[in-house]
Amino acid sequence: MSTLIRIAHLNAPFVYRTMQKIEENRQKSTSSELPHRHDYFTIIAVEQAHGTHQIDFTNHPLAPNTIFFISPEQVHNLSIVPHTEHELRGHVLLFTNDFLLEYSISPKRLTELELFFNCDESRPLSVSEPEMQQLNFYFQKIATEFSQENPHKLEVLGAWLKLLTMEFVRLKQDKNLKNNKLDHRQAEIVRHFKNDVEQQFSTWHQVNDYAQAQNLSSNYLNEIIKSETGTSAKEFILNRLILEAKRLARYSEMTAKEISFALGYEDGAQFSKFFKKQTGMTLSEFKKQVIAQNP
Repeated sequence: MSTLIRIAHLNAPFVYRTMQKIEENRQKSTSSELPHRHDYFTIIAVEQAHGTHQIDFTNHPLAPNTIFFISPEQVHNLSIVPHTEHELRGHVLLFTNDFLLEYSISPKRLTELELFFNCDESRPLSVSEPEMQQLNFYFQKIATEFSQENPHKLEVLGAWLKLLTMEFVRLKQDKNLKNNKLDHRQAEIVRHFKNDVEQQFSTWHQVNDYAQAQNLSSNYLNEIIKSETGTSAKEFILNRLILEAKRLARYSEMTAKEISFALGYEDGAQFSKFFKKQTGMTLSEFKKQVIAQNP
């Protein structure tokens, strides 16, 4: 089965690139214009650029002094428009789950800090020019360390990444972009639920499945999830299913029946009815629409 989506893999635990270098490589690639998904984490710090950054069907302008956080499995695509007045400037960090575990901050802790999210929850962080200069101190330290072959290189990179991450968290908190604070137990329930949804959405379709995994009642789980996300647990699960269906409809050549089966629905007609109820259109109508909008 052919597919339109490009899967990007990282051949090193940690990579630093400038946005200029990323764009040079992208221009040389035959698949450079295709949206793609990673099996690693990505941070893109835009100092100066023109264009758009599409993340799971949401278009974000490449505004100066903007930070993007892309989680593994998210589909994204950078469309950079050349501009004669402004030079393309920025930083890109790529790092694997294993790198985090061994040298930096644990993936669990990264989730707690609410910079990276599963599904389509991530929001870019806009900072001021002085704040970007402050962040540039860390990016430059990382760039220098990455370019050299020093002893304990990965440990040092991990330490600088952790410090940079905490700067992001402080800036985010200062701008009141954090969610309502939950107590420790409630926060753990929410994290557990979100991770379970990301791992099991194609097989667990009922709230009770996720409640049982934490030895909770469905009603209590739903109450906690709604207080944190603004949507019910059921809606959160359905949103994840719809997102994956959209990804497969747009970026693969799978039929509606094949997509239904991949998402755990043996009855293709049942899933098509469910998709139309949630989106107002069939899978084929959705595919035609997004292709027309993003040819």
